[in-house]
Amino acid sequence: MRAVYRAMVQLPRIDDAADAALEHVQHRAKASMRRLSDYLSRHPLTTEPELQQMLERIGIRLLIPPLRSALAELGKQIERDLRNWHARIQMAQAEDSLPAQIGYWHSQHLQEVWRRVSRRKARQVAQRVIEGLKQGEQAADTMDAVAQILGRLAAYELERIVRTETTRYYNYAVVYETAGYPEVVGYRYAVVVDDRTSEVCRPLAGKVVRREQLQLVPPLHPNCRTVLVPLLEEDMAGKPMVDPDSDYDPQAYVYGILPRFLAQRLLGIDVSPTAAFWRVWQEHEPSIRKLCFSIAQGSQAHGEDLYTETLLRAYDRYYQYDPEQSTFLGWVYRVAKSIYLNARKRESREYHTTHFDGAEFED
Repeated sequence: MRAVYRAMVQLPRIDDAADAALEHVQHRAKASMRRLSDYLSRHPLTTEPELQQMLERIGIRLLIPPLRSALAELGKQIERDLRNWHARIQMAQAEDSLPAQIGYWHSQHLQEVWRRVSRRKARQVAQRVIEGLKQGEQAADTMDAVAQILGRLAAYELERIVRTETTRYYNYAVVYETAGYPEVVGYRYAVVVDDRTSEVCRPLAGKVVRREQLQLVPPLHPNCRTVLVPLLEEDMAGKPMVDPDSDYDPQAYVYGILPRFLAQRLLGIDVSPTAAFWRVWQEHEPSIRKLCFSIAQGSQAHGEDLYTETLLRAYDRYYQYDPEQSTFLGWVYRVAKSIYLNARKRESREYHTTHFDGAEFED
Protein backbone atom coordinates (compact mmCIF):
# COMPACT_ATOMS: atom_id res chain seq x y z
CA MET A 1 0.00 0.00 0.00
CA ARG A 2 2.87 2.38 0.74
CA ALA A 3 4.31 1.83 -2.77
CA VAL A 4 0.93 2.53 -4.38
CA TYR A 5 0.52 5.66 -2.28
CA ARG A 6 3.94 7.07 -3.16
CA ALA A 7 3.43 6.34 -6.87
CA MET A 8 0.18 8.26 -6.79
CA VAL A 9 1.56 11.43 -5.22
CA GLN A 10 4.26 11.83 -7.87
CA LEU A 11 1.67 12.66 -10.54
CA PRO A 12 0.82 15.05 -12.04
CA ARG A 13 3.81 17.41 -11.87
CA ILE A 14 2.72 20.97 -11.17
CA ASP A 15 5.23 22.54 -13.61
CA ASP A 16 4.02 20.33 -16.47
CA ALA A 17 0.42 21.19 -15.66
CA ALA A 18 1.19 24.92 -15.62
CA ASP A 19 3.05 24.69 -18.95
CA ALA A 20 0.08 22.93 -20.55
CA ALA A 21 -2.39 25.49 -19.19
CA LEU A 22 -0.20 28.39 -20.31
CA GLU A 23 0.02 26.96 -23.82
CA HIS A 24 -3.78 27.06 -24.05
CA VAL A 25 -4.11 30.76 -23.30
CA GLN A 26 -0.93 32.71 -24.05
CA HIS A 27 -1.25 32.85 -27.85
CA ARG A 28 -4.83 34.09 -27.47
CA ALA A 29 -3.74 36.71 -24.98
CA LYS A 30 -0.96 38.05 -27.20
CA ALA A 31 -3.30 38.30 -30.20
CA SER A 32 -5.96 40.02 -28.08
CA MET A 33 -3.48 42.56 -26.69
CA ARG A 34 -2.23 43.36 -30.21
CA ARG A 35 -5.79 43.99 -31.38
CA LEU A 36 -6.48 46.09 -28.30
CA SER A 37 -3.32 48.15 -28.93
CA ASP A 38 -4.44 48.76 -32.52
CA TYR A 39 -7.86 49.81 -31.29
CA LEU A 40 -6.37 52.28 -28.81
CA SER A 41 -4.21 53.74 -31.59
CA ARG A 42 -7.36 54.44 -33.59
CA HIS A 43 -9.34 55.61 -30.54
CA PRO A 44 -6.88 57.54 -28.34
CA LEU A 45 -9.72 59.09 -26.29
CA THR A 46 -10.77 55.74 -24.83
CA THR A 47 -11.39 56.28 -21.11
CA GLU A 48 -9.87 54.26 -18.27
CA PRO A 49 -13.23 52.65 -17.30
CA GLU A 50 -13.83 51.70 -20.95
CA LEU A 51 -10.38 50.13 -21.19
CA GLN A 52 -10.94 48.26 -17.95
CA GLN A 53 -14.20 46.83 -19.32
CA MET A 54 -12.43 45.76 -22.53
CA LEU A 55 -9.70 43.98 -20.56
CA GLU A 56 -12.28 42.27 -18.36
CA ARG A 57 -14.19 41.05 -21.43
CA ILE A 58 -10.98 39.70 -22.97
CA GLY A 59 -10.24 37.75 -19.82
CA ILE A 60 -13.73 36.45 -19.09
CA ARG A 61 -14.69 35.60 -22.69
CA LEU A 62 -11.39 34.66 -24.35
CA LEU A 63 -8.87 33.62 -21.69
CA ILE A 64 -10.70 32.07 -18.74
CA PRO A 65 -12.76 29.50 -20.77
CA PRO A 66 -9.73 27.81 -22.42
CA LEU A 67 -7.78 28.03 -19.15
CA ARG A 68 -10.73 26.47 -17.36
CA SER A 69 -10.77 23.68 -19.95
CA ALA A 70 -7.06 23.03 -19.50
CA LEU A 71 -7.38 22.95 -15.71
CA ALA A 72 -10.36 20.60 -16.01
CA GLU A 73 -8.02 18.11 -17.69
CA LEU A 74 -5.66 18.50 -14.74
CA GLY A 75 -8.63 17.98 -12.43
CA LYS A 76 -9.52 14.74 -14.21
CA GLN A 77 -5.98 13.48 -13.76
CA ILE A 78 -5.92 14.41 -10.07
CA GLU A 79 -9.33 12.81 -9.63
CA ARG A 80 -8.24 9.64 -11.40
CA ASP A 81 -5.01 9.35 -9.40
CA LEU A 82 -6.66 10.02 -6.05
CA ARG A 83 -9.60 7.70 -6.66
CA ASN A 84 -7.37 4.90 -7.92
CA TRP A 85 -5.36 5.26 -4.72
CA HIS A 86 -8.59 5.45 -2.77
CA ALA A 87 -9.91 2.26 -4.35
CA ARG A 88 -6.62 0.42 -3.77
CA ILE A 89 -6.90 0.97 -0.04
CA GLN A 90 -10.56 -0.09 -0.23
CA MET A 91 -12.35 3.17 0.49
CA ALA A 92 -15.65 4.20 -1.08
CA GLN A 93 -15.32 6.47 -4.09
CA ALA A 94 -17.11 9.82 -4.33
CA GLU A 95 -19.73 10.18 -7.07
CA ASP A 96 -19.44 13.84 -8.10
CA SER A 97 -17.14 14.94 -10.90
CA LEU A 98 -14.15 16.70 -9.35
CA PRO A 99 -13.48 19.03 -12.35
CA ALA A 100 -17.12 20.17 -12.33
CA GLN A 101 -17.09 20.82 -8.59
CA ILE A 102 -13.74 22.49 -8.13
CA GLY A 103 -13.94 24.25 -11.51
CA TYR A 104 -16.90 26.28 -10.32
CA TRP A 105 -15.15 27.66 -7.26
CA HIS A 106 -11.82 28.21 -8.95
CA SER A 107 -13.36 29.93 -11.99
CA GLN A 108 -15.09 32.43 -9.71
CA HIS A 109 -11.71 33.19 -8.18
CA LEU A 110 -10.11 33.51 -11.64
CA GLN A 111 -12.69 36.09 -12.67
CA GLU A 112 -11.91 38.20 -9.62
CA VAL A 113 -8.16 37.91 -10.27
CA TRP A 114 -8.62 39.09 -13.86
CA ARG A 115 -10.85 41.99 -12.79
CA ARG A 116 -8.14 43.19 -10.41
CA VAL A 117 -5.53 42.89 -13.16
CA SER A 118 -7.80 44.77 -15.59
CA ARG A 119 -8.28 47.64 -13.14
CA ARG A 120 -4.54 47.90 -12.55
CA LYS A 121 -3.64 47.76 -16.25
CA ALA A 122 -6.31 50.26 -17.25
CA ARG A 123 -4.90 52.65 -14.63
CA GLN A 124 -1.34 52.16 -15.91
CA VAL A 125 -2.40 52.84 -19.50
CA ALA A 126 -4.36 55.94 -18.51
CA GLN A 127 -1.43 57.28 -16.49
CA ARG A 128 0.96 56.62 -19.38
CA VAL A 129 -1.30 58.48 -21.83
CA ILE A 130 -1.61 61.44 -19.45
CA GLU A 131 2.16 61.47 -18.97
CA GLY A 132 2.65 61.51 -22.75
CA LEU A 133 0.24 64.44 -23.15
CA LYS A 134 1.97 66.41 -20.42
CA GLN A 135 5.36 65.92 -22.06
CA GLY A 136 4.10 66.75 -25.54
CA GLU A 137 4.99 63.27 -26.75
CA GLN A 138 4.06 62.12 -30.25
CA ALA A 139 0.88 60.03 -30.29
CA ALA A 140 2.68 57.16 -32.02
CA ASP A 141 5.29 57.02 -29.25
CA THR A 142 2.59 57.03 -26.59
CA MET A 143 0.76 54.19 -28.33
CA ASP A 144 4.00 52.21 -28.57
CA ALA A 145 4.39 52.55 -24.80
CA VAL A 146 0.78 51.44 -24.31
CA ALA A 147 1.39 48.43 -26.56
CA GLN A 148 4.38 47.48 -24.38
CA ILE A 149 2.23 47.64 -21.22
CA LEU A 150 -0.39 45.38 -22.80
CA GLY A 151 2.31 43.12 -24.23
CA ARG A 152 3.74 42.54 -20.76
CA LEU A 153 0.26 41.58 -19.59
CA ALA A 154 -0.02 38.97 -22.36
CA ALA A 155 3.46 37.57 -21.65
CA TYR A 156 5.07 37.76 -18.21
CA GLU A 157 2.07 38.68 -16.09
CA LEU A 158 -0.23 36.15 -17.73
CA GLU A 159 2.38 33.44 -17.18
CA ARG A 160 2.59 34.36 -13.49
CA ILE A 161 -1.21 34.20 -13.19
CA VAL A 162 -1.44 30.84 -14.97
CA ARG A 163 1.34 29.23 -12.93
CA THR A 164 0.00 30.59 -9.64
CA GLU A 165 -3.58 29.60 -10.42
CA THR A 166 -2.60 26.14 -11.66
CA THR A 167 -1.06 25.53 -8.23
CA ARG A 168 -4.24 26.83 -6.60
CA TYR A 169 -6.45 24.58 -8.71
CA TYR A 170 -4.24 21.57 -8.00
CA ASN A 171 -4.33 22.04 -4.23
CA TYR A 172 -8.01 22.97 -4.08
CA ALA A 173 -8.74 19.76 -6.01
CA VAL A 174 -6.61 17.61 -3.70
CA VAL A 175 -8.20 19.01 -0.52
CA TYR A 176 -11.74 18.99 -1.94
CA GLU A 177 -11.50 15.37 -3.07
CA THR A 178 -9.71 13.97 -0.01
CA ALA A 179 -12.01 15.83 2.40
CA GLY A 180 -14.42 12.99 1.65
CA TYR A 181 -11.87 10.33 2.59
CA PRO A 182 -12.13 9.64 6.34
CA GLU A 183 -8.78 7.82 6.32
CA VAL A 184 -6.95 10.98 5.22
CA VAL A 185 -6.00 12.70 8.47
CA GLY A 186 -3.59 15.38 7.28
CA TYR A 187 -1.40 16.85 4.56
CA ARG A 188 2.30 17.34 3.90
CA TYR A 189 3.65 20.52 2.31
CA ALA A 190 5.69 19.19 -0.63
CA VAL A 191 8.01 22.13 -1.31
CA VAL A 192 10.29 22.11 -4.35
CA VAL A 193 13.65 23.00 -2.76
CA ASP A 194 16.09 24.57 -5.24
CA ASP A 195 17.55 27.98 -6.02
CA ARG A 196 14.06 29.29 -6.89
CA THR A 197 12.46 28.32 -3.58
CA SER A 198 11.01 31.34 -1.79
CA GLU A 199 11.51 32.10 1.88
CA VAL A 200 7.73 31.85 2.25
CA CYS A 201 7.68 28.14 1.39
CA ARG A 202 11.14 27.00 2.54
CA PRO A 203 10.21 26.73 6.28
CA LEU A 204 7.32 24.41 5.37
CA ALA A 205 9.38 21.85 3.43
CA GLY A 206 8.47 18.34 4.57
CA LYS A 207 6.24 19.50 7.43
CA VAL A 208 2.77 18.13 8.02
CA VAL A 209 -0.53 19.50 9.30
CA ARG A 210 -3.64 17.72 10.51
CA ARG A 211 -6.69 18.33 8.35
CA GLU A 212 -8.63 20.07 11.14
CA GLN A 213 -5.69 22.47 11.63
CA LEU A 214 -5.18 23.27 7.94
CA GLN A 215 -5.08 27.07 7.56
CA LEU A 216 -3.12 27.74 4.37
CA VAL A 217 -3.50 26.07 0.97
CA PRO A 218 -0.87 26.85 -1.70
CA PRO A 219 -0.16 29.01 -3.61
CA LEU A 220 1.41 30.96 -0.79
CA HIS A 221 3.00 33.54 -3.13
CA PRO A 222 3.12 34.25 -6.92
CA ASN A 223 4.57 31.39 -9.01
CA CYS A 224 4.32 29.06 -6.01
CA ARG A 225 5.11 25.39 -6.79
CA THR A 226 4.24 23.89 -3.39
CA VAL A 227 1.59 21.17 -3.33
CA LEU A 228 -0.28 19.38 -0.58
CA VAL A 229 0.14 15.61 -0.25
CA PRO A 230 -2.69 13.72 1.52
CA LEU A 231 -1.54 11.55 4.42
CA LEU A 232 -2.86 8.54 6.29
CA GLU A 233 -2.34 8.22 10.04
CA GLU A 234 0.75 6.05 9.52
CA ASP A 235 2.26 8.74 7.27
CA MET A 236 1.94 11.37 10.00
CA ALA A 237 4.01 9.47 12.55
CA GLY A 238 7.37 11.04 13.30
CA LYS A 239 6.97 13.91 10.84
CA PRO A 240 7.62 17.52 11.93
CA MET A 241 4.39 19.42 12.47
CA VAL A 242 3.73 22.90 11.14
CA ASP A 243 3.98 25.65 13.74
CA PRO A 244 1.66 28.41 12.46
CA ASP A 245 3.39 31.07 14.54
CA SER A 246 6.87 30.46 13.16
CA ASP A 247 6.37 28.59 9.86
CA TYR A 248 3.62 30.64 8.21
CA ASP A 249 4.91 33.86 6.61
CA PRO A 250 2.44 36.81 6.81
CA GLN A 251 2.48 37.03 3.00
CA ALA A 252 1.17 33.47 2.81
CA TYR A 253 -2.10 34.58 4.40
CA VAL A 254 -2.67 36.98 1.48
CA TYR A 255 -2.47 34.21 -1.13
CA GLY A 256 -3.20 30.95 0.63
CA ILE A 257 -5.86 31.41 3.30
CA LEU A 258 -8.18 28.39 3.37
CA PRO A 259 -11.31 29.42 1.40
CA ARG A 260 -14.71 29.08 3.03
CA PHE A 261 -15.98 26.37 0.69
CA LEU A 262 -12.97 24.13 1.46
CA ALA A 263 -13.33 24.75 5.19
CA GLN A 264 -16.99 23.71 4.94
CA ARG A 265 -16.06 20.69 2.84
CA LEU A 266 -13.55 19.57 5.48
CA LEU A 267 -16.34 19.83 8.06
CA GLY A 268 -18.58 17.59 5.94
CA ILE A 269 -20.93 20.36 4.78
CA ASP A 270 -22.36 19.93 1.25
CA VAL A 271 -20.99 22.76 -0.91
CA SER A 272 -21.69 21.17 -4.32
CA PRO A 273 -22.22 23.93 -6.94
CA THR A 274 -23.73 21.32 -9.27
CA ALA A 275 -26.51 20.60 -6.79
CA ALA A 276 -27.01 24.34 -6.25
CA PHE A 277 -27.35 24.91 -10.01
CA TRP A 278 -29.97 22.21 -10.45
CA ARG A 279 -31.94 23.47 -7.47
CA VAL A 280 -32.16 27.01 -8.82
CA TRP A 281 -32.74 25.82 -12.41
CA GLN A 282 -35.69 23.61 -11.38
CA GLU A 283 -37.11 26.49 -9.38
CA HIS A 284 -37.17 28.73 -12.47
CA GLU A 285 -37.63 26.03 -15.14
CA PRO A 286 -41.19 26.99 -16.27
CA SER A 287 -40.20 30.67 -16.62
CA ILE A 288 -37.00 29.77 -18.47
CA ARG A 289 -38.91 27.58 -20.94
CA LYS A 290 -41.38 30.41 -21.62
CA LEU A 291 -38.51 32.85 -21.98
CA CYS A 292 -36.78 30.67 -24.59
CA PHE A 293 -39.94 30.28 -26.64
CA SER A 294 -40.50 34.03 -26.45
CA ILE A 295 -36.97 34.75 -27.73
CA ALA A 296 -37.47 32.16 -30.49
CA GLN A 297 -40.65 34.07 -31.49
CA GLY A 298 -42.98 31.16 -30.81
CA SER A 299 -41.23 28.57 -32.98
CA GLN A 300 -41.64 25.16 -31.32
CA ALA A 301 -38.48 23.65 -32.84
CA HIS A 302 -36.31 26.73 -32.29
CA GLY A 303 -37.71 27.17 -28.77
CA GLU A 304 -36.83 23.60 -27.76
CA ASP A 305 -33.34 23.89 -29.27
CA LEU A 306 -32.75 27.21 -27.54
CA TYR A 307 -33.92 25.81 -24.20
CA THR A 308 -31.51 22.88 -24.47
CA GLU A 309 -28.56 25.04 -25.55
CA THR A 310 -29.32 27.56 -22.80
CA LEU A 311 -29.39 24.81 -20.17
CA LEU A 312 -25.99 23.47 -21.29
CA ARG A 313 -24.42 26.93 -21.56
CA ALA A 314 -25.79 28.09 -18.19
CA TYR A 315 -24.54 24.91 -16.50
CA ASP A 316 -21.08 25.37 -18.00
CA ARG A 317 -20.94 29.09 -17.16
CA TYR A 318 -22.68 28.99 -13.78
CA TYR A 319 -19.50 30.27 -12.18
CA GLN A 320 -20.13 33.59 -13.97
CA TYR A 321 -23.48 34.12 -12.24
CA ASP A 322 -23.31 36.78 -9.53
CA PRO A 323 -26.54 37.04 -7.48
CA GLU A 324 -25.50 40.53 -6.35
CA GLN A 325 -25.51 41.76 -9.95
CA SER A 326 -28.73 40.21 -11.29
CA THR A 327 -31.43 37.65 -10.67
CA PHE A 328 -30.87 34.10 -11.92
CA LEU A 329 -33.68 34.50 -14.47
CA GLY A 330 -32.18 37.76 -15.73
CA TRP A 331 -28.78 36.11 -16.13
CA VAL A 332 -30.29 33.13 -17.98
CA TYR A 333 -32.16 35.56 -20.28
CA ARG A 334 -28.86 37.15 -21.32
CA VAL A 335 -27.35 33.71 -21.93
CA ALA A 336 -30.33 32.63 -24.07
CA LYS A 337 -30.43 35.93 -25.98
CA SER A 338 -26.73 35.68 -26.77
CA ILE A 339 -27.14 32.11 -28.08
CA TYR A 340 -30.12 33.14 -30.23
CA LEU A 341 -28.43 36.21 -31.74
CA ASN A 342 -25.23 34.30 -32.49
CA ALA A 343 -27.26 31.57 -34.21
CA ARG A 344 -29.06 34.17 -36.35
CA LYS A 345 -25.71 35.72 -37.31
CA ARG A 346 -24.37 32.33 -38.37
CA GLU A 347 -27.47 31.67 -40.45
CA SER A 348 -27.14 35.08 -42.10
CA ARG A 349 -23.49 34.47 -42.98
CA GLU A 350 -24.31 31.04 -44.38
CA TYR A 351 -27.12 32.52 -46.48
CA HIS A 352 -24.94 35.26 -47.94
CA THR A 353 -22.10 32.82 -48.62
CA THR A 354 -24.44 30.42 -50.41
CA HIS A 355 -26.07 33.27 -52.34
CA PHE A 356 -22.67 34.63 -53.44
CA ASP A 357 -21.38 31.20 -54.45
CA GLY A 358 -24.44 30.67 -56.61
CA ALA A 359 -24.34 34.12 -58.15
CA GLU A 360 -20.69 33.83 -58.98
CA PHE A 361 -21.44 31.53 -61.89
CA GLU A 362 -24.53 33.33 -63.22
CA ASP A 363 -24.37 34.96 -66.63
